[in-house]
Amino acid sequence: MIFLIDGETPAKKNSRINTRTGRSFPSKRYQEWHDVARLQILAQMRKQNISSPIDYAAKVSITFVHGDLVRRDSDNATSSILDLLKDCKVLSDDNWKIVRELHITNGFVKGKSRCKVEIEKYESL
Repeated sequence: MIFLIDGETPAKKNSRINTRTGRSFPSKRYQEWHDVARLQILAQMRKQNISSPIDYAAKVSITFVHGDLVRRDSDNATSSILDLLKDCKVLSDDNWKIVRELHITNGFVKGKSRCKVEIEKYESL
């Protein structure tokens, strides 16, 4: 299965607001991205007839296409994508028992940021 998410993927870890009481919340920018990306994923799940979360070992390939040359951490953006897939119930969990293999690729196309996620059954060695 393949999912396409428009826009730049923010890092959830680096997009937190800390209060004086010690509580931490995702930033407004991250929350807005998450809400829009969630709608995109849910629409694509309907088109692909996906109704239950993956609960078997899977290989996940994530391709980030950046629209500018700003420095970013791929590992933090990857966490945002995996959390999104879990929140949308594409994946039952993002732990190692489900996400057995993970591939991250980065590219650049000026002004056309997006993310492509491909999920397939994991084939053990």
